[in-house]
Amino acid sequence: MRKLSAKILAAVMVSVTSLWFLVTYAQPTVTTSFGDATQTASVWVAGAWASTGGKLVDVVKSFVNWMLGILALIALIILIWGGFQMVTAAGDDAKYKKGFKILQQAAIGLVFIGVSWLVVSLIFRLLGIIGVA
Repeated sequence: MRKLSAKILAAVMVSVTSLWFLVTYAQPTVTTSFGDATQTASVWVAGAWASTGGKLVDVVKSFVNWMLGILALIALIILIWGGFQMVTAAGDDAKYKKGFKILQQAAIGLVFIGVSWLVVSLIFRLLGIIGVA
């Protein structure tokens, strides 16, 4: 069972990483049909590299936010797994307690991820106020 859950987790992580690369680096140029036919407009995706201005602080902030998002996704998957174990316990008290413990630990992890995001956001906001960012 552990091998199956490890394979599922690896597949989810590869999918999320691939999606992130597609969203980040897919910056098509669209020709407008109004006015000058040679005029082009860039299509920007929120959180993409070009929209951050390329400052080191912005890159670090994007990376930290991205990693916290990945950790939250993993914690959510673990939360679902614990709930699934509780639902499928079928009267087995040990399996129910194991699922509940997984559920508690995943919830605590989500709380820590949320607090971490708040602290990181506060630090970068303070850096922006004093003019570093």
